[in-house]
Amino acid sequence: MVQEGQSQGREKAAWWFQVRLWSVALISIALIAACFILSCVVTYFKCDRTGKKLSELQTHYSSLTCFSEGTSVSEKVWGCCPSTWKPFGSSCYFVSTEQNFWTKSEQNCVGMGAHLVVINTEAEQNFIIQQLNESLSYFLGLSDPQGNGNWQWIDKTPYKENVRLWHQNEPNFSAEECASIVFWNQRGWGWNDVFCDSSRHSICEMKKIYL
Repeated sequence: MVQEGQSQGREKAAWWFQVRLWSVALISIALIAACFILSCVVTYFKCDRTGKKLSELQTHYSSLTCFSEGTSVSEKVWGCCPSTWKPFGSSCYFVSTEQNFWTKSEQNCVGMGAHLVVINTEAEQNFIIQQLNESLSYFLGLSDPQGNGNWQWIDKTPYKENVRLWHQNEPNFSAEECASIVFWNQRGWGWNDVFCDSSRHSICEMKKIYL
């Protein structure tokens, strides 16, 4: 009877061991499956957003130019701009050859999936001015709608926390409620307040598309 009890005890222990083993295996499989599904969902939404953005751009542009921007964990990352735009950092830039007043210039940028340029760093401005003509003036995405010194970037970037590269003693006239970038002899490139209804060239900016 003792041996039979011991045998049953060993069988029961072996059975519980198998149960625990299978439980661990099933839990592991479930976790792996959950991670796989989550990865697929994240990839789907990422690809879906990229696809929608590319679809929007294709309504305005026939081709994109892409540049390798390093690698991610699983694949290369490519930053793309419309072929006629210039890439810098995470943005693409377009210098308009047409002259318009500020509001119309912004509308034209929006029509191309962009907005008037927002300059965040001196390095960004140094890149942009390489694309400009020193004899011309270009609207920025910066304005003072109330003429009270409350300058605002078109994309809601905080003005007071951002770089400010005005020419010396500018802005200097409350009725000039829009900003431009212009080259002045002896001073180089800098920002100047101008009338919003004056006719000027402009610079558009959009975020790169990453593939």
